[in-house]
Amino acid sequence: MHAHAERSSVATAWLTALASVVACVVFVSVGVPSAAAGYEATASGQVQVDAQFVPPPAAPVATNVGADVTVSWGAVTSSGGLPVDGYLVERLDAGGAPVVIGAGCDGVVAATSCVETGVPAGTWTYRVRARFAGWTGPFGPASGAIVIAATSLTITGPVPLSAVPATVTGTLDGFVTGETIEFRLDSPTGSLLAGTPTVVSSGSQPISVTIPSGTDDAPHSLFVAGSFGNVAAAPLPIVMPPALQSLTMHDVDADGRVDEVRAVFDDTLAPYAAGTAPWTLTNVPSGGTLDGVSVIGDTAVLTIAEGAGAPTTVVGAFTVALAANAAGVRDVNGHASSFAAQAPLDRAAPAPVTMVMLDPNTNGRVNRVTITWSESLAATTTNRTIWTLANVPSGGTLSSVSASGTTGTLTITEGAGALDTGVGAFTIALAPAANGPRDAAGNRSTFAARAPTDGARPLPVSVSDTNGATDGRVQPGDTLSVLFSEPMDTSSIPATTTVTLTDPAGAGRDTITIAGLTNGARSTGANNYVSTNNSTYSFAGSPVSFADGDRTIVVTVGAACAGTCSAIATQTTAANFSFRAATTLTDVAGNLVTTTTRTTSIRLF
Repeated sequence: MHAHAERSSVATAWLTALASVVACVVFVSVGVPSAAAGYEATASGQVQVDAQFVPPPAAPVATNVGADVTVSWGAVTSSGGLPVDGYLVERLDAGGAPVVIGAGCDGVVAATSCVETGVPAGTWTYRVRARFAGWTGPFGPASGAIVIAATSLTITGPVPLSAVPATVTGTLDGFVTGETIEFRLDSPTGSLLAGTPTVVSSGSQPISVTIPSGTDDAPHSLFVAGSFGNVAAAPLPIVMPPALQSLTMHDVDADGRVDEVRAVFDDTLAPYAAGTAPWTLTNVPSGGTLDGVSVIGDTAVLTIAEGAGAPTTVVGAFTVALAANAAGVRDVNGHASSFAAQAPLDRAAPAPVTMVMLDPNTNGRVNRVTITWSESLAATTTNRTIWTLANVPSGGTLSSVSASGTTGTLTITEGAGALDTGVGAFTIALAPAANGPRDAAGNRSTFAARAPTDGARPLPVSVSDTNGATDGRVQPGDTLSVLFSEPMDTSSIPATTTVTLTDPAGAGRDTITIAGLTNGARSTGANNYVSTNNSTYSFAGSPVSFADGDRTIVVTVGAACAGTCSAIATQTTAANFSFRAATTLTDVAGNLVTTTTRTTSIRLF
């Protein structure tokens, strides 16, 4: 047996009997009450089977309070008097088309009434159909029309918001007088906001709502949810471009030239793609120029190409400005930041621009290092424990530290080691300290071990010779060696020279001149190198060589004698040779030799 789901009349079927039957009444059940049917035999041998049907409910009654609609209808039973399982409720628009019904009346309703909440504005009717053991009866007639008034929320000011917390005002329309309302962010069930009123008192209701701190500037909406199901919403624009929190200037490589500016904002920044165009940098220290911009989190990093001007870490007239740019500094919601020209804070520590090792006494022992800083130092910079001086020439030790303006002085107690004005392995390091070198902004200087520049002039330390066949007699192949306090510049003396000995007129001592090595004619302290008064002999083409790591200049007497060569004589005793170096000699750093006279008791050659 089959019953159609929409059938509303008696289903009749005739069965033909193949044999004679006795008049009887049969009641058949197929397992469900709704399938109950009566069977009755007839005299002609045929059986009629009758099935139950589900009648439609009468037209429901629909009433509303605000956007909440109550739908009520009368109960129905099957044609056999059995109760139905429930009801399906349908809402129809003004054109009679069904729409999706909302919460409260959706699904199978067991009772004979339901309340649909939050019904949208419009003209609506309702109709009902019964459910019976999986069968669905037909819809009954529709209810009378109800009208749900449109609700609206208008925010009157001040929007867009540029900061939070803030209070916005507006007007609420279409809510029911006496309806309790709540203010929510972004949805009818979103974050609860403080606002007034809490109960609607008029059809056009003024409102005031506080948007709390911590609300971001993503797209937002303000919702009003009423106790009668009414809901209204309006866009809540918040435009808070990233605000500059700090602007700082740095010298990352600590060379005394500004090479970076960091701009920190109060929000995470979107990927940056505007290049240098939005930025204006004026009066960059040392003449630097903006080279590139990158963004990391909330920070824009401006890389500066160091200028060729004098090293300085002073802010001076340096300013930075940012123009708004759609691809520039902005938050993840696209709100572009900008700020007017302003000076960055000084975060560049004083850097040693020059660090020069000196021998102001010209005695061959270093006793001072002068440091020129990239800016003036604070007054208290005398802490010498933070300085590390290693391999000071001659074994010197740091005794005191002082500063004045941009100049710092390390005073060294001279060591007792050999005379030495070469930098060699000498290094200086500085650890940061509160009472160490720092600027007025409190930026503490520090640097790893580095060698100072050689500013100490070389001086002759000793004179020696090697004699050939006869000691005290100038002969080809003899040598004269001068040891200096540091390596000399080999290009400051010619590769060959002329050795000249002279007996001056009168009772003066014999002199020796070595072109490029001696400062003119130097007294030998003796009279027997030249046997004839007022005579001169010389050896041109005398080779010049270097020894001891270029600290020693060696002159070898040339092969050919010129002049009064017959006057070559032999000095039999040592005498005080007065050596002073030629003023053209320099060390490898370019420092001219001192005018120190070195007197040595010696039999030359």
